[in-house]
Amino acid sequence: MIRIKKLLSLLLVSLLSWPVLAEDNNIAVSPDGQYVLRNVATGTYLMKDGTTTTDESLASNWRVITNDTIHYTDPEKLYYIHSDETIMQLNNSGLGWSVKFSPKANTTYVMPSETTDGAFKFRYRYLADTRFLNVEVDGEGNERLTAARTSSTYNDWEFVPTSHPKDYRYRLMSMKRSSGNTKYSIAYRSHDTRGNLVWLSGWMAVPTSSEGGASTADHVLFSAHFTITKTTEWPSASDPMDGLSFNFSTNKPVMIEPDYYGCGITEQFDHPYCAADIMAEECVDMLVIAHDLLRDLHQMDCSSGDYPTYGIGTSQGGSIILACQRYVENSPKISEAERKAINWIRTCACDGAYNPLATLSHYLYVDKLSIPSVAPLLLIGMVAAHPDIFGDTKAEEYFSDAFLQAGIMEKIRSRQYNNDELADFIKKACGSTMSSMLSEEAKDMNSDIAQKFQKALGQSNLTRDWSPKADIVLYYYSNDDVVPHLNFASFYNSMKDRCQGKLETKRVVLGVSHIAACVDFFARMILGAYKN
Repeated sequence: MIRIKKLLSLLLVSLLSWPVLAEDNNIAVSPDGQYVLRNVATGTYLMKDGTTTTDESLASNWRVITNDTIHYTDPEKLYYIHSDETIMQLNNSGLGWSVKFSPKANTTYVMPSETTDGAFKFRYRYLADTRFLNVEVDGEGNERLTAARTSSTYNDWEFVPTSHPKDYRYRLMSMKRSSGNTKYSIAYRSHDTRGNLVWLSGWMAVPTSSEGGASTADHVLFSAHFTITKTTEWPSASDPMDGLSFNFSTNKPVMIEPDYYGCGITEQFDHPYCAADIMAEECVDMLVIAHDLLRDLHQMDCSSGDYPTYGIGTSQGGSIILACQRYVENSPKISEAERKAINWIRTCACDGAYNPLATLSHYLYVDKLSIPSVAPLLLIGMVAAHPDIFGDTKAEEYFSDAFLQAGIMEKIRSRQYNNDELADFIKKACGSTMSSMLSEEAKDMNSDIAQKFQKALGQSNLTRDWSPKADIVLYYYSNDDVVPHLNFASFYNSMKDRCQGKLETKRVVLGVSHIAACVDFFARMILGAYKN
């Protein structure tokens, strides 16, 4: 859906000017990224309060944004060296050097030492004055940290894997800081479709004071992204489209957007596309764990519910964000403390497949898709999401020879093509009809594989088994050419007498397509409609 970006950019250019982005320090961390930092000259370890200790078991654990390992081959790189609640930094405001450990985002130059093999120096510069994080020992053997001009073993540090790792639920993969905000790509702990522990990824943006540090937000905006199929377009890989709601907001929220399983750092796996209930747990895990980061690095305690959550999503994201609300309100996996901290206030959703089984029936009836890549994404997604239903049945069994011989499945799984490009490949190979894409067995609704597919789709029906507590605003376009209008009608008719909060509807009037509806929705969200 790259067209959304193009159209929305044109829509906004007359309204707002683009913000200046900070330099991208996109450096990942090793698997758990926990180290103690040992000074070569003294053999003591660095603590997060700026002192040192001789006892490694008491030393603070530090995490580093780097690329799998520290880069010996690079002459110097920008890093963030951080522990819980603190980031290491030397500072010079023009009044002299000081050593600080605070939540304020601050980059560090990490460079291989020229005095000790395998060690590193933390280098800082103020104008023409270059300093190194240093341990100074007085005549009585007392140690203190200083900013040294000279290079010696006293400012050589070794990254030593810790013997006492902490059970961190998140790790930083990248961090960008510009005036008044800090943006993160993070990995967080969740579970895959089989219940196994896995690291997933996502994007966060936190408004701060001009110096960084404490957040200035008064609410959280939780976004579920639309269909994305290309590696470079995951939220964690770049400022996401939904992130314009953060960039252009006059009262910036903390914004949180998961990549989803099968996307981002798990892109080697099939994405459970449109399996909204399954992805809801993984997405809400990021929301809950993000509270840890906000507390650790931005002095934002969400536990009392003082930072309410608003959810937004369109297309695939429209389904997922409603599933997230249902999960937060109903799931026994969410504790009452977590539910209170989240404090879900309102969801704004646009043209999602809230009733996937009815959507499939519509596709088969009209036998034409304006974006034909939706069909294989949906089939691959259901097979990935429900191994208990499909067993040994493979997604390939649902497609015609013409479809398979064109290599569409390989192109989807390569993650090298966006949704528009995949749609073009399919149109050239076998047109835009369901009948040309599907195998004969898949088109027989009474066949074993068709029955499995229908059963899986039924698991993601958001129009039943729920009485929403928070407000819901449904945006819709009655002639949507991708997600049929019956989804809106099915959800609204089912929920209008069951919603405990307000259920509002807003008809989209811009354009005549699914893409236009998404553009209209994004424009409204960017201008703050999710709060009104």
